[in-house]
Amino acid sequence: MKTPRFAVVGGLAALLLLAPVAAIAQNGTGKMLQTAKNQLHAKFVAADKDKDGYLSKDEVAKADLPRVAKHFDEIDTTHRGKVSEKEIQVFTLQRMKAAHDAKAAAGT
Repeated sequence: MKTPRFAVVGGLAALLLLAPVAAIAQNGTGKMLQTAKNQLHAKFVAADKDKDGYLSKDEVAKADLPRVAKHFDEIDTTHRGKVSEKEIQVFTLQRMKAAHDAKAAAGT
C-alpha cells in the first residue's frame, strides 16, 4: 500500500519538531533547520522581556520578528494573546509544508 505524500510530509514535520538536535544536524537540511531554530530562539529570548516563556503582541511588535507580528493571530491558536516558541515553530513548519504541497501540486 502506498503512503499518501501529505502523510509523509506531515510525519516529517512532526519528527523535526520532536527529533533531538544531534539527529537533525546530520545533513544539510538538518543544519539549515537547526540554524533557523537557533535564530528564532535567540530572537524569542531577546523579545521575551518579562521572561514568562511567551511573547505578547506588544513584545512581538517591538521585536525583530515581522512574520510573527504579521501572523500573530494565526499562531495564537488558543487565543490567549501570547505565543510560545514552540507555537511559532509549529506554525512555521505548517507554512513550509503548505508551500511544498503547493509547489508539488503545480508540478514544479
